[in-house]
Amino acid sequence: MEFEKETGLSMWDTLPDDIILHVFSFLSPFSVVRMSETCRRMNEIAFDEQLWRQHFYQYYRIPRSIGIAPGKTSWLQEFKRLYYHTPAVKGTIIKQHTDQVLHVSFSHNGKMFATCSKDGFIKVWNSKYPVKLKYKYDMRTLTWKYTQFSQFNRTDTLLLVSGVHFGSHSTSGEIAVFSLKGDFDLQARVINKPYDVFGTWYNDNYLLSGNLHLTGPLQSYSSIILNKGFQDIASEHESVVMGLYRFENQNASSIRTLLVAKCLTDSESELAPNCDTPENSIPEKCDTSANNPAICCPVLAEAKTSEKSAENASKKVQQVTVYENGALREKLIEVDAEVKNVHEINSTITYSQAYRDAEEDIASTSVEMETKSDTESSNGASGSSADLKMKTMKSTVSMKNMEGVCTECTQTDCEDHCNRGMYTSGSVFGYPLQSNILFSRDGSHVIEGKNPFPEEDNRQSNRKQQMDCSEKPVGSEDISDAPSTSKNSSQLPCQFPDKYLIFTRGSETFTPHQIGIKRMKSLEKVIGDKVQVMPNVEENLHGMDHQGYDTVDHVIDLHGHIIGLSLSPDDRYLYVNCRQWPKNYSIENPFYPPPIAQEIDIHVIDLMKMKRVGTMHQAHKAYTSNDECFFIFLDVSNEYVASGAEDKHGYIWDRHYGICLNKFPHNDVVNSVAFNPSDPETLVTVSDDQSIILWRSRNRDKQIRTQELRGMNSMCANS
Repeated sequence: MEFEKETGLSMWDTLPDDIILHVFSFLSPFSVVRMSETCRRMNEIAFDEQLWRQHFYQYYRIPRSIGIAPGKTSWLQEFKRLYYHTPAVKGTIIKQHTDQVLHVSFSHNGKMFATCSKDGFIKVWNSKYPVKLKYKYDMRTLTWKYTQFSQFNRTDTLLLVSGVHFGSHSTSGEIAVFSLKGDFDLQARVINKPYDVFGTWYNDNYLLSGNLHLTGPLQSYSSIILNKGFQDIASEHESVVMGLYRFENQNASSIRTLLVAKCLTDSESELAPNCDTPENSIPEKCDTSANNPAICCPVLAEAKTSEKSAENASKKVQQVTVYENGALREKLIEVDAEVKNVHEINSTITYSQAYRDAEEDIASTSVEMETKSDTESSNGASGSSADLKMKTMKSTVSMKNMEGVCTECTQTDCEDHCNRGMYTSGSVFGYPLQSNILFSRDGSHVIEGKNPFPEEDNRQSNRKQQMDCSEKPVGSEDISDAPSTSKNSSQLPCQFPDKYLIFTRGSETFTPHQIGIKRMKSLEKVIGDKVQVMPNVEENLHGMDHQGYDTVDHVIDLHGHIIGLSLSPDDRYLYVNCRQWPKNYSIENPFYPPPIAQEIDIHVIDLMKMKRVGTMHQAHKAYTSNDECFFIFLDVSNEYVASGAEDKHGYIWDRHYGICLNKFPHNDVVNSVAFNPSDPETLVTVSDDQSIILWRSRNRDKQIRTQELRGMNSMCANS
């Protein structure tokens, strides 16, 4: 006290920075942020990058063998992203379906999302807050039993809807296409068999469907059919349907769940010829700490499960009914002991070194392109490149200056919504914080009181320009067969890249346990000033111009029941929900597949290398048997992967760190999840409890609450 009276300084002022940093290392991240508000010196010390690196690994329980995500440079900003900018807060709850909601999908511009339900309706919603119903159609008027899947085309002008026909044991389905311009008019109807082929867009105007043809006992073949997505044709010579492939099926199996991905390799010789070799699997113990159940859900878990107990978990047996020697028998099979933590989230994504290397390559390529773009823009504008885009990295975090003006954007009303930071920022843990760590996307700002979801016209325009030429409709605004906007055919693309046809199928049994991949040569041809996909009616042989069956280029056997597929936004990785079969299983009758696990594993497949590069064991739950097993849809964004589950929760994981970040509770099975492509801080989940829930990040939730509060104050002032 005498020292403080004589010098006017507190004891804290006399402590060296390293001592204070050491003290801060024992505090929680929340307490560190509160300490930063006490004075300028504490503010400078509190945001030391090495301090936040330590807090990041401890709080999220991430193995230290995993470095910072590629392209990221600040541990503090990574902490903010995972805590403040990840969907976590329950927002809008919609209950306008009268039966189980089975699927949700977003438009590519993020302005709409569609939901399918067992009540027979397809409904399209405006995603902008507040959410409102835009279109609906009762598919029961078309003899549908219910709707099960939807997908927007690349330009968000057409909506593909897949459903099931009436009948207690019907396997027949149908695909309908609706126009998203005008009054939601029905454009086309296509038979789809079996119904869980779902269907998918080949490009902006054409879609793929399936059909099943029986050829004998337990034998059949599946045909893949190309269909035009609308009924308008220029003449009677124009084809609207064409057979593409015929794949032979064995043991009562069939092709299911079609996907189309961009082919990212230049030639077929770059791909591994055998995709299911042992070296392509993920080592079970490639990272001991990554397999520790105690580190899997840091936000929710309060207690740690010891690493030793996880490693030394004893094996257990399970009694199941299997088909052996021509009869059903009760048998004990060996399964892995289930090690649970407090919240029953059991594992993290374990990646191979090949995946980590690919991450670094993608990040370095992105940086090179960004640097080149910055150099070109700086050469064409006045001022130095440093004035156009700051690249210096600082370890401290600046607050607003004394006059209350943001030091980055000079806006007095900017507060913590300045968009100059690495992410669309907000405050850390609800406290105003503006970062100087800049990798600015643009110079725009989200000002409090204004719409927190600004129009994405510029971003959408850029996205369309970067579209694959085979998916970009070359032509006028109306739905057409890709006519050119110019009479000069030299402006049309001279080459269209190949694509991958991805599907699930069975081999040893009727249940889908394999991923099949077929490289599709481009169907687009430039004829005059038009791009033609199908030949004319007179030349259309519907795939009958070759004998026998088509071969599958790559097959990856996951040795379990596949119940979900999703591509990463860049089409590089395929994420698969799979319920594993027991070890050392045997199949004697294709109608009696092995029993499936109650846990859902997530497998990650690299479509450039054609091999598995990641696995998450016992990620989430499913309880139905083989006969009753149904699809659990998952979705992948640039930074996250999310999935539904039968345990009445949705889940979200970080793609790089592999950790579970949040659980999203419902009152029944969560069937599907979907990220908003233009706002990954928003996630939609749908459930058997008939509800649609929009989950938002803490940042988005704060913006909406602020907007509502200001709207109420404005109404009170005007009254």
